Amino acid sequence: MTTVLAIDTSGPVTSLGVERTHGEGCSVSADGGRRHAEVIDELMNRMIEVLGDERPDAIAVGVGPGPYSGLRVGIAFATGLGRAWQCPLVGVCSLDVIAWAVIATEAPRGDFVVSTDARRGENYWARYDATGTRTAGPWVGAQLDVEFDAPVFGDRRVDTQLMASRVASCLDDGYTAVSMPAQWAPHGADGLQVEVPVGPLLSARPLYLRAPDITPSAKVPADPGSTT
Repeated sequence: MTTVLAIDTSGPVTSLGVERTHGEGCSVSADGGRRHAEVIDELMNRMIEVLGDERPDAIAVGVGPGPYSGLRVGIAFATGLGRAWQCPLVGVCSLDVIAWAVIATEAPRGDFVVSTDARRGENYWARYDATGTRTAGPWVGAQLDVEFDAPVFGDRRVDTQLMASRVASCLDDGYTAVSMPAQWAPHGADGLQVEVPVGPLLSARPLYLRAPDITPSAKVPADPGSTT
């Protein structure tokens, strides 16, 4: 029996879930917009109470796409846990998890699209076939410019208990994490030119798809005539 802890901070909700192969699991979450860093410790403490002395066999983390400021919190937290517990870390496209939930609850007969709010008047989206396999994306685009010829499912949270369950099954079936292409940019500009691997398990590398929400302040050149 494989136990997986899943973490996702790709959207406005911070969520942690645990699931065991053929066992019972649970999840905890907190709303808070950009308060991922403030709430994730408390959520983890609640999850440790559930795990007790048990340590997960693997950690799964949602790698987005998502905003820079929130996404990195979950990935950094998961990386630290993986090192402390010395267990494998895998990434999962957060839109894939929503697609898995769509398959379980809606049973679509053909292709469909998962779309989430990317702020700035944009959406993150990806296209899936009737089995929930990603066939295109993830991409980011202006909400008014994107037209779809398939049903669109949006405004859904990432179910980390479902993420943990699917990752546990994949690991039991021998799946391993697929590395991101070397050409993948750390954010936006080149993202549309390099497709994200379709496999359910990815390396724990963030899918920003665009430049960070936060930009460093311009450095003010020192006055050569000043003294310190």
